[in-house]
Amino acid sequence: MIIPKLDFDGDIFYLCDDPIIIDSKIDKKIIIDIEDKTTASPKSYTKENLIEYEIMTRDNRIGEITNVATSIENKYTNNPDVQKIYDNYSSILRVMQGHEIDFIKTGTRWQMNKGLRKYLKQLPYFLLYNYPSKLKTYKTLSEKNRQIENKEGKVKLNAYHSPSPMNELCDYICTWEKKNILWDNDVNNLVDTRCLIINNDLDLSDKKIMKICRRYINQYAAEIKQHINLRREKSDDENHKFNMDTIVTEYRKRILEELQIDEELIANYIIKVSYSSISISKSFAWAGYGDYIIDNLKNNTNPKRNVSIQEVPYKTNDSYEYLGKNYEFEVGETYIRM
Repeated sequence: MIIPKLDFDGDIFYLCDDPIIIDSKIDKKIIIDIEDKTTASPKSYTKENLIEYEIMTRDNRIGEITNVATSIENKYTNNPDVQKIYDNYSSILRVMQGHEIDFIKTGTRWQMNKGLRKYLKQLPYFLLYNYPSKLKTYKTLSEKNRQIENKEGKVKLNAYHSPSPMNELCDYICTWEKKNILWDNDVNNLVDTRCLIINNDLDLSDKKIMKICRRYINQYAAEIKQHINLRREKSDDENHKFNMDTIVTEYRKRILEELQIDEELIANYIIKVSYSSISISKSFAWAGYGDYIIDNLKNNTNPKRNVSIQEVPYKTNDSYEYLGKNYEFEVGETYIRM
């Protein structure tokens, strides 16, 4: 077996017998640039040349070349002639990238022509997530196209959805994120959680009681608003200062005397009526019966296990190894998560 002469720093050839890397290897001929170590003419150590060198370090086109190559590699076609063209482009860009990487120390670089640079105008979809402004443009153009019925009138997007592995992985991640992380603001999909703040074992169907509760809720809200407005107008007048607890106690006493039923039943009627509509004030429910709301939430919430993962200094029968370290999974007492 003939083994080529190696550049032992690894930037030309790399020999490896790792089966994962071998199985992942792209079946493509090795591209060698016989002039990859070409250097510019030596320059004297002067102030002007040092400034020129410093300016050169600020000009880097590696990312631009990489994006062109990524755009080409993620395109999909069954045409063998086009596949060959893409393959040749990738080979040229690989050599071009090598020159760009060594540009600072060699002083030489290759320039991309218009034929290659045009691939920057349309990137693979997954790459947009590295450029927020490009992603925003893509969404704007996509929304504009959705409003255009005529296919000929649609604008060209700045990215493409080819069935490349990276694009498909990106679609999978976006779908998972939308399902598990992002908020769904569609009102048709919202879950009604009002059942969590009332005692569901109580019968709260008496419409007459509900009507009386609604009246007290509105009266309380109106009185509190009146007191607040007077206090703003005459903040220094002691006669117009009020104690909210006194008002709450008075209203609780009135409704109890009128309904002549258990206070817990009254509290749950007040809570139910208050949350039956967005427009109804919730002030009386929380000021007068907030403790009942908290108790109902606790009673209607499933208990959660208190679990913890602790690192241990050595392996035990109950530990698990991860990245060379040992951890134990402990389950504590159940608790109510609020």
